[in-house]
Amino acid sequence: MRKIVLVFIAVIFTVSGFAQKSADIGIWGGSSAYLGDIKEASPVQTFNLNFGAFFRYNFNARVAMRAQFLSGNFAASGMVEDIPFDFNKNAQDISFMMEINYLKYILGERKTPFTPYILGGLGVMYFPYNLDPVRMAQINPAYPVWNTVEESVIAVTIPFGFGIKVTIGERLGVGAEFQMRKLLNDKFDNLDDPLSFETINNAGDIETIKYTDFLHNNDWPGYLGIHVTYKINLDPKACPAYDRKHW
Repeated sequence: MRKIVLVFIAVIFTVSGFAQKSADIGIWGGSSAYLGDIKEASPVQTFNLNFGAFFRYNFNARVAMRAQFLSGNFAASGMVEDIPFDFNKNAQDISFMMEINYLKYILGERKTPFTPYILGGLGVMYFPYNLDPVRMAQINPAYPVWNTVEESVIAVTIPFGFGIKVTIGERLGVGAEFQMRKLLNDKFDNLDDPLSFETINNAGDIETIKYTDFLHNNDWPGYLGIHVTYKINLDPKACPAYDRKHW
């Protein structure tokens, strides 16, 4: 995990070296959300602290690129096939997303002091996976795993979301947003394809019948929070032509 964080920091400093007038850094704080194999679980059952930071490079007043790192807790409890089930774990998230403004917006500019926006891109999540065969046997007696599994997982994600951001000074802004992750992995809630089972096929071989795969699974972690943004690398010599081009 330390290597992932170091790569994220390296990308931030590399991109910031090219940033001029319209680059921002921000801090993010809020709670996690979960949708998955566990039924009757509220998306936000309790407050699970997540925090992080991001770097945003604005290509123009409509489009920006955001590199973001978040870390915190996820938890949920509910029912799986009428059996009580819960999980609680820490996860780290790195994402690279395009941020598209509904209105023309550059932090600190007075022409448009706020805007709704959408964002989406690609990322990875890092989290522990713990499979308990005793609990799985209660849910599905034919589950094809009989040993305890404990491992760390790095899973590809498709992050997306929406929010609103507001300028509160020449260099400061605040915002609120909701993000979700399409997780290309089914181990986030410690339930890896819980209804799968083994059977004997026509050739007499043991075959595992699975219901989820790389693209089709039920784990959708998310984030609900606020952020404070600071405008950096201001060009001391403002260029009117630059402003007209980007507005």
